[in-house]
Amino acid sequence: MINNGNLPIVSWVLSFLYISIFILDRLVFNGNLFQFGSGKSFNLMQQNEWYRILTGAFFHKNILHLLANVFGIYYVGLILEDKIGHLIFLLIYLIGNIGTYIIYSILISYTDGNGASPGIYALITCIIILHFKDSTFLNLNFKSYPVQFTIGYFIIGNFFNLGAFTVHLIGVVIGAILTFLFLVVGILL
Repeated sequence: MINNGNLPIVSWVLSFLYISIFILDRLVFNGNLFQFGSGKSFNLMQQNEWYRILTGAFFHKNILHLLANVFGIYYVGLILEDKIGHLIFLLIYLIGNIGTYIIYSILISYTDGNGASPGIYALITCIIILHFKDSTFLNLNFKSYPVQFTIGYFIIGNFFNLGAFTVHLIGVVIGAILTFLFLVVGILL
């Protein structure tokens, strides 16, 4: 079994937010919520639109994008959340997304950055590092669906386009830095 019975509460809340925002945007706001909250590079943001570096992660382009990230955060949460704690899990996720949106906004000009995958990739990187540091800590069962989905998500998500690969790579780097930092200060393991 992957977790000890604790529900991945942060993962559930994030999934609920993704789905709720998607439905509200499509059914109530006719796409205007997406236009208001999706990510933009700094050179294209209007004054006081800095909130987009946080909100962009909660918007999804289509149903496939939404479902991939809902299942991604859920299965990563099953594997990791109760092992490292809700707060550390949320911190890695948020810093992974915000850090990626900041770096990407400086380097690339874009008008509709969206999706939670950089934060999810940061969390998957945490799983990988913790597994190699102490394989008994997470007790991964590579035949279980959550682990197999997570591996597939980690690989397949990079084949969509160069932008996806870039933000995922930035998320991986941020996840590695945070995990090593938390290991050094004794928060993990």
